[in-house]
Amino acid sequence: MRFVAPDRFAELKATGKLPSPKGVALSIIRLLQREDYRVPDLVQLVQSDPAIAGRILYFANAAAFGRSRPIISLQRAIVALGSFRVRDLVIGLSVMHNHRSGQCLEFDYERFWGHSLATGIACQELARFAQIASEEIFTIGLLSRIGELALATLFPDDYAGVLIKAREKNIPIEELEQQRFAMDHHELAASLLCEWGLPEVLIQAAFHFENPDVAGFADGSRAQTLTFSLSFASALAQICMVDEESRWSLLPGLLARAARLGISGETLNDLVDRVVVCWREWGAKLQVRTQDIPPFAEILAATPPVRRMGTVPASEDRRSRSPCLNIELIGIPLGELKPMMQLIENLGHQPVLIEETPKALAQALRKPAQIMIADMSMPGLDPVDFCRRLRQSVTGEDCYALFLASPEQENRALEVIDAGADDVLIKPVNEQALRVHLTTAVRMLVLREQIHRERQGMMRSTDEFATVQKRLLQDALTDTLTQLPNRRNGLDFLASELLFSQSSGSPLSCLMLDIDHFKRINDTFGHAAGDAVLKQLADILRRTSRAEDMVFRYGGEEFVAILTNAPLKIAVQIADRIRTQVEESVFNWDGRAIPVTLSIGAAVASGKEQDGLALIQAADAALYQAKKNGRNRVFAEGTQ
Repeated sequence: MRFVAPDRFAELKATGKLPSPKGVALSIIRLLQREDYRVPDLVQLVQSDPAIAGRILYFANAAAFGRSRPIISLQRAIVALGSFRVRDLVIGLSVMHNHRSGQCLEFDYERFWGHSLATGIACQELARFAQIASEEIFTIGLLSRIGELALATLFPDDYAGVLIKAREKNIPIEELEQQRFAMDHHELAASLLCEWGLPEVLIQAAFHFENPDVAGFADGSRAQTLTFSLSFASALAQICMVDEESRWSLLPGLLARAARLGISGETLNDLVDRVVVCWREWGAKLQVRTQDIPPFAEILAATPPVRRMGTVPASEDRRSRSPCLNIELIGIPLGELKPMMQLIENLGHQPVLIEETPKALAQALRKPAQIMIADMSMPGLDPVDFCRRLRQSVTGEDCYALFLASPEQENRALEVIDAGADDVLIKPVNEQALRVHLTTAVRMLVLREQIHRERQGMMRSTDEFATVQKRLLQDALTDTLTQLPNRRNGLDFLASELLFSQSSGSPLSCLMLDIDHFKRINDTFGHAAGDAVLKQLADILRRTSRAEDMVFRYGGEEFVAILTNAPLKIAVQIADRIRTQVEESVFNWDGRAIPVTLSIGAAVASGKEQDGLALIQAADAALYQAKKNGRNRVFAEGTQ
């Protein structure tokens, strides 16, 4: 991760043009920089801006947090979110509010914030995958591209030129930014986020999310998962912002990113749909541009926009035989019907004449053939209405609709095309023109079918990769024997919770658990029996721990429990409940009962620990005292 050189960054700040929090947000930053700040002071500051207060309450009550009762008190909302998460959230909303427009003519400010908001919302939905509080990851999603906004604000004319050149020459924008400004938007974003006090792991994700594979993070680590999550969220936001044609071409990249997180199938469909609903709701509240998006399952199943992709790839063998297709004929005047049917047969296809009765026409609209040729003068039917009704059915979306029009109807051709027709042919229709149009239609249908097959194959491959990736990520974070989180996973969780505890003041406790006389169990019953005891103990720990806590295997017969929002007194109560449950449980091996007891040491974070290992060492010291005092007991310094 790189930052803008300190002297250069100081010069940029001195211009007063850098995007920055204003008003209440700036006051909150300054308040939380003081060691003696009080929550009531923070509540008072937030209350002074009704718009910010309303958004904090709305955010605290968002469905993603899973709280059963609504929060109506601002103080409760701030306590629930945590002071520093409130700060980060307010920073993001303040920067967005104060930089809705600017002087860079090539920078689309509305599109920027629409994308940023969608990224934040998507990040919030991914919080459980990224092992981080949804409030924090929302903020980094909202601000991940802040470096681009900063360059557009600092150098509006020069940055406009950079954007034009990147677009026209297809040159990576980072390369042009470095050439012109001796820095890129990644470096500037990292410097700004660091200046505002956001956690380092979030800044790392914002720096690397556009190319996460080069970051060098350990597989399965919290930093890697967070960066992949932000990369996926940004790709999903891009799909939310573009039109149907562009959206279709972006799907492979999104699916690949989802697979890296182990997300596929219905899980992905539900996640995307929830993001879109929430994005629309927040967009309305924050006055950020959004748009309607179809359900994700429909996007995946949609017909590719082949009309704008050309008729057939240059590599296609034009001499290859076209498949035999049914071609429905509707409303064709009798004098034109026979030669048209003969030509269709000569081309190797089967003409199907549709009667002009209401029942026959309704059936044709519900289940049309692959190609339909209709006359715009067909009695009793308006061609525009006919097209719209045709496209309403799933099979009708894939039908190739060719309309025949008399010269006096030529002015309606565009209207019919807009309603969903694929082509309009002006009469009189000669054999060569009809042959050309039918051949084009067949080739487009063949291409469409090829694309469908390729996409189905891609989806299968993506789902298979997602399943494998999910298993690999699980294996990287799970102890093989007990299926509890492993040591690396647990220490990552502890580092995150310790940082939050130190910033918010919420209590954090640690339990170190050790099986008494485990060596005796191995010597008496054998190592296979010892493994069975460890697995049964893991099941008990899973059942007796709280949902918000993490219990992981530390090594050998030692386990660690990280208890969030738990003062020492509560930690001791939880520890004694676990100890009692283990003592009263029956451990069986090969028909023989094995007596098992636990010694547990408890410690609470003081707020001064340099890292999580210091808290574990304190719990380990307490465990030593528990064993020294006779085993099968809980010990915590200051509670005995």
